[in-house]
Amino acid sequence: MTDDTGMPAADPHLVHDLAVAHPEVTTLGAAGLLRMTDAETRGLVPLGLPLPKGKRDLLVPAERREAILLEITGRIDRAHRRDALLAQGRRALAGSHTALLSCEDRTRVRAVRSDELPWPGLSPAIRLHVSRTFDALELSDLSDAELSARLDHDPALHAALDNALSRIAARLRDLADRAGDDPDWGFASLAERLGKAARNRSDADELLDRWDREYDQWRRDRAEARGRLYVDRHFDFSRFERLFPVARGMNRRLVLVIGPTNSGKTHRAITALREARDGVYLAPLRLLALEVMERLNGEGTPTTLITGEEEIRTPGARHTASTIEVMDPDRPVEVAVIDEIQMLADPARGWAWTAALMGVPAESVYILGAPEVRPLVERAATHLGEPLEVVELERKTPLSMLDRRLEWAEVERGDALIAFSRREVHSVRDTLLAQGLSVAAIYGALAPAVRRREAARFLAGEADVVVATDAIGMGLNLPCRRVLFTALEKFDGSSVRPLSATEVKQIAGRAGRFGQFEEGHFGVIARGTPAALKRLLEAPDRRLRADAPLPVRPTRAMLARLASHIDSAETRLLVECFGSAATSGSPFRLADLSALRRAAPMLDARRLALAAKLDLLLAPADLEDAEDAKVFAAILDAVEAGERLPLGRLIPARLDGLAADVLEAASRACDLYFWASRKFPDALPDRDRVRSARDAIGQRLSEALASRARRREPPPSSGFRGAPRKRFGPHRR
Repeated sequence: MTDDTGMPAADPHLVHDLAVAHPEVTTLGAAGLLRMTDAETRGLVPLGLPLPKGKRDLLVPAERREAILLEITGRIDRAHRRDALLAQGRRALAGSHTALLSCEDRTRVRAVRSDELPWPGLSPAIRLHVSRTFDALELSDLSDAELSARLDHDPALHAALDNALSRIAARLRDLADRAGDDPDWGFASLAERLGKAARNRSDADELLDRWDREYDQWRRDRAEARGRLYVDRHFDFSRFERLFPVARGMNRRLVLVIGPTNSGKTHRAITALREARDGVYLAPLRLLALEVMERLNGEGTPTTLITGEEEIRTPGARHTASTIEVMDPDRPVEVAVIDEIQMLADPARGWAWTAALMGVPAESVYILGAPEVRPLVERAATHLGEPLEVVELERKTPLSMLDRRLEWAEVERGDALIAFSRREVHSVRDTLLAQGLSVAAIYGALAPAVRRREAARFLAGEADVVVATDAIGMGLNLPCRRVLFTALEKFDGSSVRPLSATEVKQIAGRAGRFGQFEEGHFGVIARGTPAALKRLLEAPDRRLRADAPLPVRPTRAMLARLASHIDSAETRLLVECFGSAATSGSPFRLADLSALRRAAPMLDARRLALAAKLDLLLAPADLEDAEDAKVFAAILDAVEAGERLPLGRLIPARLDGLAADVLEAASRACDLYFWASRKFPDALPDRDRVRSARDAIGQRLSEALASRARRREPPPSSGFRGAPRKRFGPHRR
């Protein structure tokens, strides 16, 4: 049957689909024409084949029309043959391992050959298929028997299928060797996952790719399961004290010295430290460690300073002052002093106090803190089976609470105002500067040298008042007449919470000083009420209750042992294995590991040796701070590439005119650079420059803080800047 053009009759939709695939066929729109009558001016004519409604605007070059029609009708004939061939294939190849299927190209067919690969432990057997395409003309004149023989014995299909089966079998043998025959985590457990992945996949390449991903995930799951078991069996955080064999081998004597602020706790402990043949002072702040080092050196006891960000060696020193995080559990001494033991309750750093309490190797361990911590330390001593002597001290000067809230105009010379963030410190400073007062500022982002200079300005009377964060409560020598709280709540790293009674007492206790102020006063200013302050003072500190668990965290050595056991250098995996350590029924709990969890992905994305990863995992960097994260990433780049990172690439070349926050970030960059240079001296060669750079930054920051000018606000960001100007109607003059 033919149409009125003499061409074979065909489905108009089939004709259209085959025609538009021809490179010389175009449409009105593609030719830039509006009507078919305009086509002749371009040398184009209608195709002349039956087309579906709405799709009859196909055009071809006039001189090529006959040749194009011949090509398209040839393709139509092959498409008809293909349809017949597919029907023949269903009949001729029934029950065979070969099948004929359609292709996207409507003039070709796809021959598919399949077979199964049975394998022990895998059910059902793995079914694979391979395929190749044929032009419909190549197979269309064969009988059923000829078609079956032609495809069943096609050498290309047989070779491809044999190759696919061989590759799959080789991969299974390899995976079985790597997985082993462990009853819990051997090939049997892996085979279950491989079988599920193979159920809906029959292409060898696709299946092998999926198996690679399944094996990687199974290997991580196995490592994590083995790691969790290893942690519970070999580290046993429920008996955390056993991880410190040197301390357990000593007959330690614990001396708990408790009392309010300004009761002489530190003096008593430092006296014992000075009289010992060797010893260590463990401080909550680098500044306190520095002050104790200078005090002992000044009294004739050579002492070395060791912190994460600074190291000052003193010739002949047998005493050390350090921050608590760098406590050495393997160096026995006669006397150790653990300051601010109530920091056990700190969510971010409490683990370091637990480690010191359990593991500092000293014959006598002096533990200093607030009275509220006594039940917790007594319970720890009982758990350790070590004798505990308790020394209670009384405050040397009376302390009273102001009975009303003060206003800004009532701030007097010698007052200390307490805020709980850098932003609030600067805001209060600006308010007081506007009152005509000179102000010293002290907060955590300042380098120790800057904090000391600010404290010295206040002590010398160069600054009328001091505005400080709660760091003022940790031993800073800042005698003042009154302590005024500008807020009664603080952000503790995860949420805003009310101050605890211990925190209020410790901070308020800075008011008054024996020999300088006969009585100290504390109260609230601008916000809060005396009644609210009193409620905080009287509320029990649940974080320091007798049954409160002590926070613990894995050490570098523990992480290294675990990595060796599970044969993995993936720090995220190591952290997670410790993240589920069993501590129930013990006096311990796992500390917050969020800082390690933030660092781990950054390290695992790098090509770093395990030792370097573990060093950097414990870096003293706040990766939630954009500037700290930038410096940390630069250090990672240098260590990974084996290139040198000069200090000058991390800090500004010129310091004049820089804002305080920029200077503070530069100071933190110096601290982190110094810490990393001790681990990677080849990649960070400017360790000797850090101190001079830090001093220059600190001096410039001190000058900025000493200025009586108010802080300049940064310019507003681009975008909406308030209500739009009125454009219509009368304007006010």
